[in-house]
Amino acid sequence: MERIVIPPYDQYDLSTFVIDNNTVYIGHLGAGGFNFKEQMENLFINLNKYLKEINLGLENVAKLTVILKDIDDFKKMHEIWCKYFNEDNYPVRVVVTSDFVNPNCLVQIEGVACFK
Repeated sequence: MERIVIPPYDQYDLSTFVIDNNTVYIGHLGAGGFNFKEQMENLFINLNKYLKEINLGLENVAKLTVILKDIDDFKKMHEIWCKYFNEDNYPVRVVVTSDFVNPNCLVQIEGVACFK
């Protein structure tokens, strides 16, 4: 098993990714921004950037759990989702709601990607 820590996650004492065989476990990722749309867009931009560091991309994502602070953001989340994934590469998705330690955080993701 290989653990990969990409800043800024090194300051939180957790791995960004854990790779076991051909499976990549994606740790909780959050992103800055003033509103939900900015945070959601930044999540996918950052996820793609981090995946590229291990020679993968969004097309390798098999499953994502999207954690919303407010379920009323579901429609906006889905619209942004469709910008980054299309019907040829939709990952499995689970959406839940939760409060976050940081009150400014509106959305986080975690998931699984695979090497082809």
